[in-house]
Amino acid sequence: MNRRFATFASLILAQPLFAASPTSKPEQNRELSEIVFQNYPPRALAAGEQGAVFFVVDIDKDAHATSCEVTHGSGHPLLDAETCYLIVQHAEFKSARDASGRVVKQRAEGVVNWTIPGRAPVPINPVLLTAETKPEKQVCRKNLRAGTLSSVERICMTPTEWAKQGENMKNPWREMQEKGFTSRDICTYSGCDSTLGQAAHSRDLQGRDN
Repeated sequence: MNRRFATFASLILAQPLFAASPTSKPEQNRELSEIVFQNYPPRALAAGEQGAVFFVVDIDKDAHATSCEVTHGSGHPLLDAETCYLIVQHAEFKSARDASGRVVKQRAEGVVNWTIPGRAPVPINPVLLTAETKPEKQVCRKNLRAGTLSSVERICMTPTEWAKQGENMKNPWREMQEKGFTSRDICTYSGCDSTLGQAAHSRDLQGRDN
C-alpha cells in the first residue's frame, strides 16, 4: 500500500490512498512517529489510553480531504475526537481515477490504532458509537485568505466551529452597518475579506436590485 502517513499509528485504509514518499522506510517511520506523538492527546497519553478508531474520509479531485467522520470508537473519547483532526491536517492522499482515466472524488474507510511509543498495540475492538458519544466530524473548506482576492487557504473545523465562525463574522458587519459603513468600505479597508466584505457586498447589490 502506498502511504505517506500510517505506520506508527497503524493507520490502515481499505484502498491505497496515501501518496508515495521518496524517503526511506526508516525515515518515514521516524516522521510518522513524530507526527502521531505530537498529536497524541496529552490526557490520553498521561492516562495510558490506546485503541483503534475507525473513520471514513471524503477526498476531492485535488486529493485533499473534504470531510472525515469517526464510525467506530476506541472506548476513549479523547482518541476518538483527535483521529479525524489528525487525518485532515496531516494525511496526504493520491488522486483516484475512473475507468476513463478522469480524476474523480473518492471515499475511503480506515482505522487509526493509537499506540503509545514503547508499548504494544492493544487488540482492535471497535466500539459502536451513539449520537451522544460520537465526536463531531471534520469539514474542510477552501476560502480566500483574508485580505487577498486570489490566495486560497484550506481550513478544517467541526460544523459547530464553522457555525460559530460564521456568527462571529456577522457581528462586525452588523456593527459597521450601524455606523453607516457599506460593504465597499469594508472591502477597501480590509482588502475585501472573502467571508465578510465580499459576502456583504453581494448582499448590498442584491438589495439595490430589489
